[in-house]
This record gives sequence, structure tokens and C-alpha cells, in this order.
Amino acid sequence: MKIKKEKLLVCEFITAGGLRDSRYGGGEHDLPESLLKEGTLMRDALLRDLSALNQYELVVMHDARFPQSNYANKSIAVDTDDFRKALKKHLQKVDFVWLIAPETDAALMELTEICLAEEAKEEGAIFLGCGYDTTLIGTSKTLCFEALQQAGIHTLPVYGGDDLLSEDFFAQALKQHAGKWVAKPEDGAGCQGIHLFDSLHVLRDWLVKKEQTLHYFAQPYQAGVAASFSMLCRDSKAWLFSCNTQKIMCENGGFALAGVVVNGQSQLWQRFETIARKIAKILPDALGYVGVDLIIDTEHDKIYVLEINPRLTSSYVGMSEALGVNAAKLLLDGMLATPFVMPKIAKNMVEVKL
Repeated sequence: MKIKKEKLLVCEFITAGGLRDSRYGGGEHDLPESLLKEGTLMRDALLRDLSALNQYELVVMHDARFPQSNYANKSIAVDTDDFRKALKKHLQKVDFVWLIAPETDAALMELTEICLAEEAKEEGAIFLGCGYDTTLIGTSKTLCFEALQQAGIHTLPVYGGDDLLSEDFFAQALKQHAGKWVAKPEDGAGCQGIHLFDSLHVLRDWLVKKEQTLHYFAQPYQAGVAASFSMLCRDSKAWLFSCNTQKIMCENGGFALAGVVVNGQSQLWQRFETIARKIAKILPDALGYVGVDLIIDTEHDKIYVLEINPRLTSSYVGMSEALGVNAAKLLLDGMLATPFVMPKIAKNMVEVKL
């Protein structure tokens, strides 16, 4: 007798047609090649791992302009400008949903709310991701800073773009740091939209000229090694997956992620694990994979937490090889199994090129 498999919908925002939605910019030519590549790599890595389990009927949404994944059992083409409507429709037909989306334009926040609303219904699709509060903190750089500061975790101060218009506030920020500064979008993802300036004066002039004082904030530039770690969260607990080196390129006053070396910073495992546990305690509804971006100040031997990403990150692409076990199975067990026992994992070094 053939057992019917439960349906699991994988929705990776970029490859699923998210940027066709008028809410997130719309249009037929708004898909940067770098984002498409990164999204495809994450989507296919997750689908490959899920497929290897032979446990679910895998359903995936894909932008009709691009090839569908070979790892899904069913692929749903999205060829309209209403991505959210398509997602809502197909959520009603599956048992689980795994969402991968950027924080930009509040996409991750809004789509998480859609998935949580569906989950709240009787027999609604189970959402394999972080709850509302964690997603909100991960989406807002200001809220993230405040949460980290309250938890006693080293981070860099943030100054609202509109606050810098006050001479007293500007003088206070300048007194703290007279060197280079960066401007970051309040709800940006990764390196997108970040600009480097030689001084706070130049940064403020740019904000005013571009009329972005309400949408950007300023942060002192901290030199050091760009790093990250990946962890599994559940019930205010954290299990560290990997300690990574990020290959960040700086050109033309902006930044770009060229790749990740998963476990490139494994010598800092204990220190990263301590930070991971502190973060999990301030995010009680964090569930599943969470990525955290860091700067390692080697000169002063300090680690600064920059961002919390309540979703899959590019490091996942090399995660199963790095762990020596199926990363998707480990995440599913962490989210769904009771009790959950973390198995022994490897700390292999794996390079992911973007």
C-alpha cells in the first residue's frame, strides 16, 4: 500500500517571482543577477536535502521567466504581478511551508505574517520558520540594535538618519567616531543598499540629497574580519551549526558578498556559541535556522554582532557537507521533534562561491 506523503511548499522569494509583485517594486526587469544566483543556490540546496529524505511531496513556486528546479515534485509558475495572492492560494493546499525571503521592503515580515495567519487556521499549513517577534527584530536594524544592547551583546550603535539633522545629535555621533561611517537601509538584507562614507558629514549630505533620512540609519564603520554563524533555535535555546568567514568586497562605495567559507572561523566556536545562546534567550519565538552576521575586531579581540537573519542564509548552501549530516533533516527535527537531541556534527570547511 502506497502511503500518501505530506506536501511541503518551498517558497524562495527571488526565484518564486517575488520581485514581480507590485508591493515589492514589480516590473519585468527588476531582478539583479546576483540575487537570482544566490536565491537559486539556497532554494536548490534546501530542495536537494529535502528530496534526499524521501519524506515529503515537494512543491515549489517559481518565476515563470526562469527554469524551474529539478528537485521538486511539483513546480508552480508565477507569471502575475501578485506574488502574495499566489502564495496565499497555494498555502491552502499544502501541509508545511518553508519560506526564504529578504528583509528588504518588509518582504520577510509580510510573508511571515501571511504564513502565520494560515497556520493559525484549523489544519492550516505549518510554518517552518521564526515567529512574529523574532522576524520583526531581524527586519528592523534599530530594533535589533536595541535587543542586542539590552542583552549585553557587543554591537555597533545606530543613529537614525533623521536624527542626524539635529546638530546636537550629529555632534554626539561625531564625538563617538570621527572616522568612516556606513549608511544602511532600515530593512535591508545582506550588503544590499549599504554605502561607505569617509566621514559623517559626507554621509549626512548624501542622506539629505537623496531624501533618505527616514529610510536609512548611520553606523560607525568597524574594520575587521567579516564573519557569521548559523544556528538552530527553538524554545529560547540555540545549537550552533557553523562559524563562517564572509568574503565581502568593497567597491565604488558599496559592499557585495562574493562568497562564504562555512566553518572558516571554527577556531572561534566556543565564543560564537556563547553569543548564539545569548541571542536565543532574547528571541523566544525563534524557530529553525537563524543566521547572525558579525565583525571580528582582531586588533582589540572583540566580536560585534551586526545583524540577525531569521531565515536561511547563503551559508546553508554548504551546510550539509559542513555538518556531515542532512541539514534539512536536522532543522526539521529541531523544529518538529519532541524531544530534540542534537546529533554529533562535523566541522568541515566548505567554500560557497556566489
